[in-house]
Amino acid sequence: MTDNQKINSVRLGTSCLISIFLFLLLPLGIQQLNNNGIQAAPQSEKKVVILNFDDGRKSQFTEAKPILDKYGFKATFYIVCNYVGNKPGYMNWTEVNQLRTEGHDIESHTMNHADLGHASKKSLEYQIGRSKQCLQQHGINVTNFAYPFDKGWDNKTVVNVVSKYYDLARTASSPVTFLQCDGWKNKSNQTDCATYTKDGKLNYANKYSIRGWSHDLSRRENSYDDPALYDRFIQVVNSQSEYNKNGAIKAIPIIIYHRAGDVDIDYSTNLDLFNKEMKYLHDGNFTVLTMANLAYDKVSNSLCIK
Repeated sequence: MTDNQKINSVRLGTSCLISIFLFLLLPLGIQQLNNNGIQAAPQSEKKVVILNFDDGRKSQFTEAKPILDKYGFKATFYIVCNYVGNKPGYMNWTEVNQLRTEGHDIESHTMNHADLGHASKKSLEYQIGRSKQCLQQHGINVTNFAYPFDKGWDNKTVVNVVSKYYDLARTASSPVTFLQCDGWKNKSNQTDCATYTKDGKLNYANKYSIRGWSHDLSRRENSYDDPALYDRFIQVVNSQSEYNKNGAIKAIPIIIYHRAGDVDIDYSTNLDLFNKEMKYLHDGNFTVLTMANLAYDKVSNSLCIK
């Protein structure tokens, strides 16, 4: 590592630490300090959640966005670039750019929503790299990627291509993501988020396998009706309380939505349910973030809130 790289790494690490402290302090007056002289906020005021919408469907703009607006929330929208303005039922570029202008986070979800698990190197470069270029051509600089179908995050060839173009990448299959990548004891004994082990193997958890909870897939796999899915949503967003103690944010729920308000489709969220879930976050004083609020600290090899 060069001297400049070391300096930049230290700057990022310091920035992440400061931002975490400010994140905890901003909503509060200085009333109580912990052993390090940093305010220890009540547990109820330290709950965070990240909202994701995959694929770029039009109903996300026409149906879900007004509810997000109602509660003042911003979300990350992972866009399938070739679908925008070309495929029925998906957003056009005016709508995508309006989301960005209004403060939502726009990120990459391949060119054609391709399964990357068994794709050729040429196809990977197109689906992953070209998607970033496509969004850049529309004035959107993306740094984050999401794997379609939860496929490819455990494939070294895929991750090597993703790492050429993006700072972070998200997959699915967990109620929370652990900022230090140390929470999957049955899968890994990791203590940090290094991408590879010392012998060059891909780590189970790293900055290119950030995990989220698929709201719609959970409905399908468990045959949930709306009340049952709402109960599960509450369990998921509150599961962080097991890990986030004494003012530290160690785990964050990332909620993944797809369709919103589409009738008679099991991979969709009823708007009354979505409104109820957003109201729960609002009334519970959750801080709602986007994927753009996450960064990678090269000093500690961990994720952090920036």
